[in-house]
Amino acid sequence: MLISTLFLLASAPAVTPTRNTVVPEVGVPFACGRVFPVSQGHDTGSHLQNDTYAWDFRMPIGTPIVAAQDGKVRMARGDSTQGACDPKMAPYANYVVIDHSGGLETQYLHFSAVVVKPGDTVRKGQLIGYSGNTGWSCGPHLHFKVANTVSPGWNNPSVPARIAGYGDPVRDTLIAAPGCGKPSDLSVMAANDATRAQQPLAPETPARDGEQAAGGIPTGAKAIMDRVSKSAFDSSRIPPQAQASDDGSGGSR
Repeated sequence: MLISTLFLLASAPAVTPTRNTVVPEVGVPFACGRVFPVSQGHDTGSHLQNDTYAWDFRMPIGTPIVAAQDGKVRMARGDSTQGACDPKMAPYANYVVIDHSGGLETQYLHFSAVVVKPGDTVRKGQLIGYSGNTGWSCGPHLHFKVANTVSPGWNNPSVPARIAGYGDPVRDTLIAAPGCGKPSDLSVMAANDATRAQQPLAPETPARDGEQAAGGIPTGAKAIMDRVSKSAFDSSRIPPQAQASDDGSGGSR
């Protein structure tokens, strides 16, 4: 068990892009019509080694998380309720890893609940779970990265990537998910949201309490934000808390 855990947590040097590197582009990994800030960018804080090119998005527990690209679920875990701002909690994160073929995958961490299982085929924008605070996490957020599938574990090395409409956003950039285009998608999200208890937005770290993110809003995002609220964090649009059970593995800040 110890050997297995150490294997999963092993870090490797970050991938160094070259002039011929094809940078993959993926969608926004949270549900339509929602707006959240990048709370941690690349090569800073805990985003080193395997996580160099990861992004963190500060959001309340229970935010619907969606597949950023079509693919097949390679790994999924949703049975942990444990989390704290401590690297020792890394093995207790809930996670989803989606294979996109061509040697690339996307990784999503810190769920409060997961609604997919290994082997499931998912489409871009499909619900895969609800954000949380499990594992090594200093406040509710989504940890997201594109990675090279070089091992069977959940923590493969990240690669440079772009988010559609935003490129490679830096810390404090507001990211607005596209509007809900399919009534079926909207109704499913609303039905699931309605069954869950409200959870206030919390800072990822104490130093970020009351942080007001600004800048980096692309064309069209303001209209989405206006529909959501007069501010990016209107409590009337904050999705509710999702529930999970015990145990867990994985995790990044």
